[in-house]
Amino acid sequence: LFKTGVQFNLFRGNFLTNSFPTGTFSFNTAQTGGPRADTPTSGLAMASFLLGYASGGSIDTATGVSLQNFYTGAFFQDDYRVTSKLTLNLGVRWDYQTPATERYNRTTGGFAYNTPSPLKVPGLNLTGGLLYAGVNGLPRGIYNPDRNNFAPRIGIAYSLNNKTVLRAGYALTYIALVGVVYPTAYSNTTAMVPTQDGITPKDLLRNPFPNGQLPPIGNSQGLLTLVGNSVNFVDPSDVTPKFHNWHFDVQREVAPRTIVSVSYVGSRAINISAAPTDFTGAINQNLNQLDPKYLSLGTALLQPVPNPFAGIITTGSLAGATVAQSQLLRPYPQFTGVTRTAPAYGNSHYHSLQMQLEKRTSGGVTALVSYTIAKNIGDLTNADNAYDRQRERGLTSFDVPQRLTVSATWELPVGRGRHFGTNMSRWFDLAAGGWALSTFDTFQAGFPLSFSLARATSGANSSRPNAIGNPAEGVDGAIVNRLRHYFNTAAFAQPPDFTYGNVSPFIGTVRSPGMNNIDATLHKTFNVFEKARVEFRAAMFNVPNHPVFGAPNTQFGNAAFGVVSSQVNLSRQMEFALKVLF
Repeated sequence: LFKTGVQFNLFRGNFLTNSFPTGTFSFNTAQTGGPRADTPTSGLAMASFLLGYASGGSIDTATGVSLQNFYTGAFFQDDYRVTSKLTLNLGVRWDYQTPATERYNRTTGGFAYNTPSPLKVPGLNLTGGLLYAGVNGLPRGIYNPDRNNFAPRIGIAYSLNNKTVLRAGYALTYIALVGVVYPTAYSNTTAMVPTQDGITPKDLLRNPFPNGQLPPIGNSQGLLTLVGNSVNFVDPSDVTPKFHNWHFDVQREVAPRTIVSVSYVGSRAINISAAPTDFTGAINQNLNQLDPKYLSLGTALLQPVPNPFAGIITTGSLAGATVAQSQLLRPYPQFTGVTRTAPAYGNSHYHSLQMQLEKRTSGGVTALVSYTIAKNIGDLTNADNAYDRQRERGLTSFDVPQRLTVSATWELPVGRGRHFGTNMSRWFDLAAGGWALSTFDTFQAGFPLSFSLARATSGANSSRPNAIGNPAEGVDGAIVNRLRHYFNTAAFAQPPDFTYGNVSPFIGTVRSPGMNNIDATLHKTFNVFEKARVEFRAAMFNVPNHPVFGAPNTQFGNAAFGVVSSQVNLSRQMEFALKVLF
């Protein structure tokens, strides 16, 4: 059976997003703790708020954008029966999505990494600056065209006998880059400068933006656009993410209408910029992080030195008379931050053993039991040390090592036409016959935990603690008995300043509490009249009334470190429903 098809889509959208038109501000304990603001041992965030000492803040100015791109897809597929026992499914698909464009070229088109900057200051050889799509000969699309996305697919089914079937398959899939443009400098975020040295307050809440908001300057300043501020862009060299998926199955009928399947299922994702669960949490690349080779300078990095940008840059933290030494050692010191948004360099690997028992309806019983053992590895996290992304490789945030689900329905053997009460009266059958009991149960291990620091390390700005022991050591028993001490908190330590923490992005030695849930439903259809019937359902959710606790606090230095303080499911609930059909 040969099939073919084509698909053409035109995507257009007009968007205006302003996340914080009136500003957003945060407060912590630093400025009201001691002995110093960069090493607080006490303090109150509310006290910092009352004094106007913010830890950060910003306000947005937004410009609407109009984007467009085209999608073209074509496929060929053929089912070929080689013999009475062997069937092949062969196909290939081609996808092409044109790079997104903005109607008025109000979007970045990359970054001039090594191009000399027109900004000249003594002692610094500055490079880099924003590039804009459709400007100075650059293409209008935010990505380079990627037209070689051919995706083969193959499926094989072989019948060993009338009860056993072997199946295998492979497919390559491309996930088109989302049509989003980045109107940097048309839409701006003005950052508050609460301190320049991490100790002394500068701008206070009563006047958080003394130099006003950044105007929507667009691309008129070329490589000088937004100097003195943070910038972000997408790299046009990013290619379309792709997924390799494969499986091998053995399926056997072990009893009448009862089938057991055992499968190995795997996948590998390449060039992705977000977790393949929903593609919403994109990773970013910090291109302006201080090179670790300078960390040996220690506290000298934090010392204020004469600011070569003074009088040239007039807004932001680079407008003062002095600046921290570390800023001048960054790859692009004329910017406070340079972020490559959603870089397509992420990878993930998934391997699983999946077992399934399917009992098709017979004797009033229908059931489906599935059990999965799996491991998911990737590097889909923002790097703590941007110069060593290999350290990001580890368990993914959505790794679940074991999961068991049970779905079953039992038609109670009471009533007309059933084992008991076959000849009962119509009215007695209306009340007692024809009932069915269903259940859906889920038992699942928890997710890996991610650890952070209440105070990032000075100089390196690392946000991860050091592991100095086994987080699971000395901690066991029921979760309800260790809500105040979920894991071994002594297994972690604050890294020395000017170093990076050694904890992986996610660790599996301790995980969030797993799921243990049972739902049940009792239901029946009442045939009241020839053309009318009533469906009644009584459902109970979380039948054993077991709590599913939330993840513990994993911020080292927080007073609640290691404490479970939330429940993520609801207590037992009951629901009654009545539906009349006529």
